[in-house]
Amino acid sequence: MTKDTKRGCALVSALKSNVIVDLGKEYAELGIDSLIESNVLESIPFVSTTVGLYKAASSVRDQLFTEKVIRFLTHFSDLSDAERINMTERLNEDDKFAGKAGARLIEIIERMESENKPEVAAEFLKAFAREEIDFDVLRRLLVALERIPSFDIGELAAFTAITPDQPVEMDEAFLDGLVNAGLGKNNGAWKSVIVPTELCMTFVNAGKL
Repeated sequence: MTKDTKRGCALVSALKSNVIVDLGKEYAELGIDSLIESNVLESIPFVSTTVGLYKAASSVRDQLFTEKVIRFLTHFSDLSDAERINMTERLNEDDKFAGKAGARLIEIIERMESENKPEVAAEFLKAFAREEIDFDVLRRLLVALERIPSFDIGELAAFTAITPDQPVEMDEAFLDGLVNAGLGKNNGAWKSVIVPTELCMTFVNAGKL
């Protein structure tokens, strides 16, 4: 099996660790800013390193990455240790991740333009951990999440409720963005309407939107 990167191994170790449960509780009580300033994160090697970069204020990018990592990890606190361990092992076994699940997840987190998107990504991974979706669907959801603007995510639940016989006027740029992300498609009728794809339905359900 291909060897993961050092940062990737550290992230996977953090995901497997039961400290995730305590981290989730602290996040709920303190919020992101107070949690970063506290000493709670020092026991998690990968996170403590990113927090060190954050506090050093070396760049806005480092600060944003730290927030994204913490938001991502805290969303796994409701999974059991066994579920989290099984999830990372299944990710590593797939050819597309090729034993580098941690590195791939870091790449995904880094590419997200919003600190809120990692929370949705975590929900997708939890659905995968619970075997509600398979790996191929997970990959497509993550690609769609990367492509759709973060400010449009909150509108997806309303979009999926639309039916052809109940047309609702929606912004053209919003609809174009959904088509680009694979979340919307032309209904194929003479008077065309953009309708949700099956992936869009899964996006809303798996993402808990």
